[in-house]
Amino acid sequence: MTLAVFMVLQYKPAVLNYTTRFVDFADYMLANGVTLFPIADDLKPYPDYTVLNTLLVYLASLPFGRVSILSMGLPSCIAASLMLVFIYRLGALHSKKWGAYGVLFSLLTWAFLDGVNSLALDIYPALFTLICFYVAYSAELKKDPRRLVFLFVGLALGFAFRGPIGLIGPACVIGAYYFLSRQWRMLLLFSFLSGLILAAGVVLLAWAAYLQGGQAFLEDVLNMQGIGRFGSDHAPRYYFYFSAGLFTYGFTVFYAISVILKKYKLFFSSTRDKDIDLLLYLTGWLLVLLVLFTIPSSKKARYILAITPAISLLAAYLFVSHEAAFVRAKNGLMQFCLKLPALGLGLLLSVLVYNYFAEVPLQPNYLGAGLGLFALLSFYHAKREYFAEHRYREFMTLSFGVGAFLILDMFFFNPITYHLELMIEPTPKFLPYWFW
Repeated sequence: MTLAVFMVLQYKPAVLNYTTRFVDFADYMLANGVTLFPIADDLKPYPDYTVLNTLLVYLASLPFGRVSILSMGLPSCIAASLMLVFIYRLGALHSKKWGAYGVLFSLLTWAFLDGVNSLALDIYPALFTLICFYVAYSAELKKDPRRLVFLFVGLALGFAFRGPIGLIGPACVIGAYYFLSRQWRMLLLFSFLSGLILAAGVVLLAWAAYLQGGQAFLEDVLNMQGIGRFGSDHAPRYYFYFSAGLFTYGFTVFYAISVILKKYKLFFSSTRDKDIDLLLYLTGWLLVLLVLFTIPSSKKARYILAITPAISLLAAYLFVSHEAAFVRAKNGLMQFCLKLPALGLGLLLSVLVYNYFAEVPLQPNYLGAGLGLFALLSFYHAKREYFAEHRYREFMTLSFGVGAFLILDMFFFNPITYHLELMIEPTPKFLPYWFW
């Protein structure tokens, strides 16, 4: 179901911004066959990306003989859907309720939805970070070390999809987990083996780059995917991921930080229960990625997409705990969810008024947003007593809010952003939506 939702959110007439190059990569591969690196429209190999995402888009497009919006988005949407599966499975190691609410908070995370919609390749290291953490944590919880084989498979896949940073991110998260859980032997062994995988990956990457484009291209690849990321021109500033870059993760990160601030004293207790242990490890996951991605010079909110599972499960603890402070926060969030369709209609009206005076009018999809939000409101008012008395009232209410948020994302925020970007995009790539 979530795959269908993500595919619907992909709808747009054209691909814009940096993702236009992905269309060129896939078109070239369809016309000329598989290459070791993506080939740009100037017929030169592109050093900043590995070829696996292009290969997946190529395979999705091949049966239909053309690149479409759906074939471009299918690999990213599958990766995002798998993230939701593993978020649920990770939370469900403690309780199914925790996992289910973690999924809902992920869908309330604007930066996550935007990353999927914009085809950000950072969705792959986010997925493999989550899989690696799930494997390491569940192996310890269930006393099944055989699972750890998949930990190193996940690291290798992270490198294959995103280069060195696709391995370093997950490795730092797992290293933080072993450190916080005081598994010193596993920390040393994991550090050694992940270092070997990184070294082997760099050698293979360099070899492929040399075969594809010679010594000059090899140097470009090593610079773009490694050394060049650690320049001295830090813009945005060092605190970007502790301010504006973090706040694009919206409600979810706000509630995640609230949980951390409320429970952090228990992190230092010698008699922690299992739930507090998981909160500690999720907090370590969040902090280590924020610090890690503060080091490179290039900073964008999508680079830290891998924090999404951590903040979603941290925020979901609101619905697991019965503490008075969390109950108040939970009730406030549910009230907001019930009011969100009406607030969305108010936004539509505000934009309509704004456009009478603006030089550059905003262009939401009034019909789609209006009908969707009215339908939600009508459903709620028709079933208000059912909502109030149902045993899963809290889950249904949060799901109601998620539905309203997805409608606003698809019919309000995405169209406005798309039309504003289209006005300044020099080379939009207009594609059919359907595969065929």
